[in-house]
Amino acid sequence: MPTTRGGVIRSSDLEPLAAFLDRVPRPGIVPLCWHWCQLLDPVDPRLLDGDGFLIGGMATPDRGMTRMFAGGRVHTLRPLRLDVETTRTTRFSSVISKKGRHGEFQLVTLTSTWVQEDQKALVDEQDYVFTTAPSPSRPSVTDTPLTTQPTEPGGQLRPGQIYVSEPMLVAFSGLTANPYRLHWDRDFCTREGHPGLVIHGPLQALWLADEFTRRDVDGVGRTFSYRLTAPATAPSVMTVDQTRDGGMEVRRSDGTVTAIATLI
Repeated sequence: MPTTRGGVIRSSDLEPLAAFLDRVPRPGIVPLCWHWCQLLDPVDPRLLDGDGFLIGGMATPDRGMTRMFAGGRVHTLRPLRLDVETTRTTRFSSVISKKGRHGEFQLVTLTSTWVQEDQKALVDEQDYVFTTAPSPSRPSVTDTPLTTQPTEPGGQLRPGQIYVSEPMLVAFSGLTANPYRLHWDRDFCTREGHPGLVIHGPLQALWLADEFTRRDVDGVGRTFSYRLTAPATAPSVMTVDQTRDGGMEVRRSDGTVTAIATLI
């Protein structure tokens, strides 16, 4: 069943993310991908399972399964304006079963349509991969040792670098109403085979979208496409940079590309 939320987005609603990103948004509109912090479904802790998923939620894996955020597409048809009655309707748009090297998995796409004054403003597609949860004796994909990550920035950051601390991930989980323990519980991450708190896929996508905005690339009438390519954990220093073909990428400190994006 689709879920729908409605309301009016005010300039004050953008202030928490503006402070988080240290950005001043353009007056009157919601910047590219900032809608991810708006019109959120409320979180009732009594309805969460042991992993922090909403029991029976649209993006909640079945027992014995695990979920990975794979990427998505944001189609901006017209600016998402402030102070206008807005609705967001989310539904399953695709569920595809596949078989890979590690067994069967499902690729699930959730599509959220944002409407203002009876006209579509945004169509946001998010892709998730659901796979069988690894057993404690079976290493996960993130068991491969990563380059040693600093626990402190260790000097002044260069342009494009972002120091990702554990409190940053906790804050972003709050901004996006995401209680999944993978982003705030170190013991849980260790049991799942991760060397630290996992950096949110949407956070990396938000950095990429913000870099396009910072370079004055207008997203209206275009599609922001992004894909997660490798895991990343905190604390760490991540780098956001432009690619040779005009896209954007996020890299870990060992040079591994963890996310890519285009705006066309």
